[in-house]
Amino acid sequence: MIDHEVDVFDEMAREALEAAPGAYVSSQHVSAPPQFPAVSIVETSNVEAEGTRDSSDSERYCAVTYEVNVYSASRDDPKEECRRIIGAIDGRMRFRNMTRTYCGPVDNAADPSIYRMVARYTGVMDISGTFYER
Repeated sequence: MIDHEVDVFDEMAREALEAAPGAYVSSQHVSAPPQFPAVSIVETSNVEAEGTRDSSDSERYCAVTYEVNVYSASRDDPKEECRRIIGAIDGRMRFRNMTRTYCGPVDNAADPSIYRMVARYTGVMDISGTFYER
């Protein structure tokens, strides 16, 4: 299995922290972040890319999906804070040839004082960690 999750997380976490110094950033879903803003960057899928197997029978390409959750408890403008953080990560994902398949707010009925946005990205990666546009 091709596995560059740690590298992608590290790169995206740096973008999040540049946009929001002091943010809590995790590579796992967090139901109750210890501080805000909070960002989770999770690889939700890693499957062999269809039609890429050759006679060596080794995996050369995989299709990956990442989900980014951003939470803000800002009293000023939580929506703007979430959009700024996701915007920074989005720019880096696009640089890596990832395609954004969804981006929008999520109803946070459990605690409406916390604003939440989610973005999902998909792309094809080779064994060396290079992404190719789908």
